[in-house]
Amino acid sequence: MSDSTRWIVVVEEPFLPADAGGRVETFSFLTAASAAGVRMQVLVPSRENLDIAVYEEAVPGSAVIRLPRDDSPRAHLTARPFMHASRPAGPLRRALESTPPRADAVISYSCRTSHLGEEVARIWKLPHLVRAHNVDSEFFRVLARNSSGPRAVAYELEYHKLRLAELSMHHSPLITCIADISLEDHNWRRTRASIPTFHLPPFLPVGALTAPTGTGSAGTEPAPPGRKPAPRDSAGKKLIFVGSLDTPTNIEALRWFLGGCWPTIRVRHPDATFQVVGRRPEEGLAAWLGGFEGVELHTDVPSVAGYLATATLSVNPMRSGSGVNIKAIEAMAAGTPVVSTPTGSRGLGWTPGTHLLVAEDAGAFADAACSLLEQPWKAAEIGTAGQAYVLQELDHTALIGRIQEHLTPA
Repeated sequence: MSDSTRWIVVVEEPFLPADAGGRVETFSFLTAASAAGVRMQVLVPSRENLDIAVYEEAVPGSAVIRLPRDDSPRAHLTARPFMHASRPAGPLRRALESTPPRADAVISYSCRTSHLGEEVARIWKLPHLVRAHNVDSEFFRVLARNSSGPRAVAYELEYHKLRLAELSMHHSPLITCIADISLEDHNWRRTRASIPTFHLPPFLPVGALTAPTGTGSAGTEPAPPGRKPAPRDSAGKKLIFVGSLDTPTNIEALRWFLGGCWPTIRVRHPDATFQVVGRRPEEGLAAWLGGFEGVELHTDVPSVAGYLATATLSVNPMRSGSGVNIKAIEAMAAGTPVVSTPTGSRGLGWTPGTHLLVAEDAGAFADAACSLLEQPWKAAEIGTAGQAYVLQELDHTALIGRIQEHLTPA
């Protein structure tokens, strides 16, 4: 790619530290584009001031600009979704109208900023790609169903606002194309949108996409042709769950796993431990987790890489949500075998039973986890196959090339 390629990228929120799925994916995309020679202006909606020097050092060759964020009650009292109203377009519009075009294309790196990208596309007359991380309206519908009282009413109202916003986005003359992170979301959207849509798998950190030199799955010796890969060298039987611990869908997943799966696993493997690794645990979560034998809570850790490297397997017991679970892909990239529900395994074209194990009900999920604890060779095969799939399908050069194809006029 020519180093004269210029993009203006509007992200959803501050992406440093990259300590959660959406932030990891955003930061990985920006660093991949920078490494490919793309010169970027990165617009970051934020409530607080940003350390611009730190951000620009993290994404070399980019100019980082803070946009105002309005989370006051008035942002809820409009016909627009809160996620749009809280990221007002007025200041950006005024800045664009007084500045000559300085980019070849605009990328809204979230549907939550698509209205800002449309302003750039309209004023600077640029092609515009929207990166969709999930179907936002579906997420809020789940929140409404899992809440009660005024909170449920607020979520339900946001769901209906988002449905209208999605309808507008799907037919906007100011959007060139929509790139869904999830294959299922792409299939849902392409039947509803009049503008082109395509599936663009997630970006992972560069380090996660590099297999260890001279080794196979996350530190195991590679298997000679015709032989099975060696088991992972991990101390004990460690299961791991990674995710933000203030997200309702993650809490729902933990409650389902610990209530329906963990007791069975502990009966069959009394020495097994379950590590819950994430940020910002909701109030009462630590005390609740402390009531289960063998469960450890690790919060706000600098990196989950070390936890994944020593885990026997990663569980992804999601019951609701859309998009792609970055935590499952990070585990697979590390060579850690994954056991997931069908909901948690959506997004890419991997094969259950080969790249990961998938089970719907609690009994089958516990059986799948136990099968990997009891058969180290099987766990090694799943981990190695999952890692190979991720390394092949999520190559940064190929993903950046696909974005460029859709932004380049025919």
